[in-house]
Amino acid sequence: MKRTLPLLLVLAITVCGARVEAQVAATEAKVEHTKGQKIAAVIELPYPVEEVEEAIASHFSKKGGKGDKVKGYQIYRNMKVSDEEVELNDLHFKVERKSRKESNITLVYLLVGRPSENVGARSEVDRHKINEAKAFLNQLTPSVESHHLDVQIKAQEEVMSKSVKKNLQLIDDQKQLEEKIKALQLKLDANKVEQQKQSEELTKQQEVLDAMKSRKI
Repeated sequence: MKRTLPLLLVLAITVCGARVEAQVAATEAKVEHTKGQKIAAVIELPYPVEEVEEAIASHFSKKGGKGDKVKGYQIYRNMKVSDEEVELNDLHFKVERKSRKESNITLVYLLVGRPSENVGARSEVDRHKINEAKAFLNQLTPSVESHHLDVQIKAQEEVMSKSVKKNLQLIDDQKQLEEKIKALQLKLDANKVEQQKQSEELTKQQEVLDAMKSRKI
């Protein structure tokens, strides 16, 4: 049987999808690094930091890449900025929430480093592959959106699992209660039979007593 997603989940997915489509494309921004600010590509995503980091890690994992955490940056070494590119690069990501009040909005900064380049020593006006970095972030967005949807689906499946478990428990409780009621009904019926017998016995004994008293002079 085809399973239909609950209305609230469908609405949430629709709203999130609309937000992604409506978001501003990647732009340039200044980002703090080891020795001052650097020019980086940046994009704003309507998802929590943890989800975005997981989505980025998953994206590179499929390409055989693994990140290293260095001074607040997640670095994926010897990777291509695009499938068409031949040159390998070191991709430096900084992922952080936009603000305390906007904890579910994440900023993703990307610095494209030359192989083994010390990006921290880069000039503040160095715009190395900034356009490629912006294009990469724009292309990465669907992967993040897909991961977010996977997270929502998993969460909903857990809700469904708990709901099914609770429903089965209630059904089991009903069966047990019905069995108890049946047992009590049998006891009640037996009790009624015993009451009838006892009532008849009581009448009989009362008649014996009355007969005895009638013989007394």
